[in-house]
Amino acid sequence: MRVFVYNLMFNKMGAVVRACRAIGAEIVNIDNEDIHKSIEHLVDSSKTAKPGMDCDENISELLIFDGFNSDNLDDFLDSYKGTQAPPVAFKAMVTPVNLKWSPAYLYSHLKSEMGI
Repeated sequence: MRVFVYNLMFNKMGAVVRACRAIGAEIVNIDNEDIHKSIEHLVDSSKTAKPGMDCDENISELLIFDGFNSDNLDDFLDSYKGTQAPPVAFKAMVTPVNLKWSPAYLYSHLKSEMGI
């Protein structure tokens, strides 16, 4: 299990670290140069980098969960909530559909789903 993290403020990052430790998940930071590469590339860094579906979004914050089932995700979210840190608005699980997307495109998709 891995949690890919982009652009979290210090208190939220600390809460993610604690929640990941509680469930045995690894944290992977998404670098600025990787924000427009496919999620598939991030998940399997042995693959050659490919551009993902892209957009011109200014990304505020993002969590992407890889290798989680619904119980793992519930445990993570419960641990995170227990830290009293503010919620992270934009989060998603890796799916066969979004593997070809870039984190930037995923973020824009999440925003549109939320009506923002």
